[in-house]
Amino acid sequence: MNGMLGSLIILLLVSSPAMAKPSCPRVVGEVASCLAFLRKNGPAKPSQRCCQGVKKVNGMAKTRNDRIAICECIKGTLVNIDYDPKRVPVLGKQCGSTFDLPPVDRKTNCNQIA
Repeated sequence: MNGMLGSLIILLLVSSPAMAKPSCPRVVGEVASCLAFLRKNGPAKPSQRCCQGVKKVNGMAKTRNDRIAICECIKGTLVNIDYDPKRVPVLGKQCGSTFDLPPVDRKTNCNQIA
């Protein structure tokens, strides 16, 4: 019985949502308010709401695979939006976070993110 209970606990831990990659809809929902800042003629600083979202997404980036998933999500979301790719990597610094992405554009290879 104890072995079965132990196996069940391990199964629950392994299949826990905490182990899953960040979902794209959640990432987009958190940083959607950053779109104004990312536009080519956007404001000089991101909004407070944007920064709160950036910090939440940063908290989701626990592993390399998480960072790749977040990059791919942002890349796919921004593909049809007129934005300045050079503004993506400054989000973390502007928001006082360690959020670290390269200038994400159509050519970005998210698998090269450390």
